[in-house]
Amino acid sequence: MNFHLTKIEIDYETAHKAGLRDAYAWHQWAWHAFPGRPKDDRDFLTRLDDIGDGFRFLIQSAAEPQRPGTCPLDAWQTRGIPENFFSHPAYRFSLLANPTRKLAAPRDAEGKRRNAKRVPVSTREDLIAWIERKGLQHGFRIDPATLQTIPRPRQVFVKKSTVDTQRHAGLHSATEFVGILKVTDPALFIQATHSGIGSAKAFGFGMLCLSPV
Repeated sequence: MNFHLTKIEIDYETAHKAGLRDAYAWHQWAWHAFPGRPKDDRDFLTRLDDIGDGFRFLIQSAAEPQRPGTCPLDAWQTRGIPENFFSHPAYRFSLLANPTRKLAAPRDAEGKRRNAKRVPVSTREDLIAWIERKGLQHGFRIDPATLQTIPRPRQVFVKKSTVDTQRHAGLHSATEFVGILKVTDPALFIQATHSGIGSAKAFGFGMLCLSPV
């Protein structure tokens, strides 16, 4: 199966006019590139970067996306990614992720534990442990000598609830992992490149940006 990588670069003013003010707005806007699918599960990954004079928004998808009307023609670039691109033994990578861990929940009056709470992973040691654990799960191993953990601004967003129609604020922590990875299980690795890594994928996290070494 071939995949598509779409790059959109727009200035701050254009983004503001399109209503792209937080991560949830970008998430909704990405769906405009796949019209006629209001009830489908999301089968694409995105990533948003502030590039100094505007934004770079990436979409990785199986289906070729269509340019939304609010996106200028010269800001939109789509190219195919052949499946054999994901068959190299090693890659330079960049991963924008929302690393979290579960806190043990207290027991209630009956001695039962409630749902565990997720909290951001923040220390360098814990971040390294997080990405190494994800590597084991997803068929790759990080070269520790090359690994960088780069803090990124936290992302605040407002989402309208489907239950009570109220608008609720949310927050994601963000870390960019950069380095070299070596593939240990090709099948698991390909699945990870297509499905993403970690939580909050609908908000622009989890896409592995790769360059063969």
